Amino acid sequence: MVSNWPLVSSTMNRAVTEHNLGAALQSDGRLDEAMAHYRRAIELRPDYAPAYNNLASTLRAAGQVQDAVTTYELALTLRPDYPEAHYNLANALLDEGQSAAAAEHFQIALTAMPDSADVRNNLGIALSATGRLDEAIAGFRKALEVEPDSVKAHRNLGDALMRRGSRVDGLDHLRRAARLAPTDAAIQYDLGSALLEAGELDEAVAVLRAALRLAPHSVEAHNNLGIALGSQGKLDDAIAEFQQALKLNPDFIDARRNLAMALRARRQ
Repeated sequence: MVSNWPLVSSTMNRAVTEHNLGAALQSDGRLDEAMAHYRRAIELRPDYAPAYNNLASTLRAAGQVQDAVTTYELALTLRPDYPEAHYNLANALLDEGQSAAAAEHFQIALTAMPDSADVRNNLGIALSATGRLDEAIAGFRKALEVEPDSVKAHRNLGDALMRRGSRVDGLDHLRRAARLAPTDAAIQYDLGSALLEAGELDEAVAVLRAALRLAPHSVEAHNNLGIALGSQGKLDDAIAEFQQALKLNPDFIDARRNLAMALRARRQ
């Protein structure tokens, strides 16, 4: 989330100009140049919290997540009631695996942005990662109240429900996500894998084949399709999928083990 600051002086005007140049360059993917302009804005106005926030976002986009966390914290030192910075810091903390701390900052952001499906969805992700599954599920449902067609919220809710053992509801939400994003290979793979787990083999095979049409080099999809086909007794087809997975990744232990089992079953 990018934010702006009101103009109050000529120095601030110059800082805002540098900041806005940085934002334009960041949008264009020119991250190093964007950082330079954000830093100039900070030199002009060391109390300019949005420049710290957006510099941190650029650092995160460049893969410098720890530096981004530190810079978001500087923004919040200057302005503790800065919801966008709390939200952005929470996402960076999630990147770092600090799910409990991320959840705290998402909660703070949510008080200022209760109608944000993204904040509610990402809070759910953080809660789920800390084992607070029921709270996560409630959060994903709240996200869907705000944005009923949120692919991310349907997908995350479906995954969380499957983890809790609520397979019927979980599959329903994963199917909705797949219908809303028919060209997203990862979502098709998630649905296919959940169907396989639930024993819905015919649908699992169809969905995993759809995932592979979108991402033919997915070793996990080839492996899971092989498992589904093997469970249907189609050993030759299963073997072909395991072999393809190993062709793509010879070190994929699961596929190697599954191939050995399928070959053994075919000899019997």
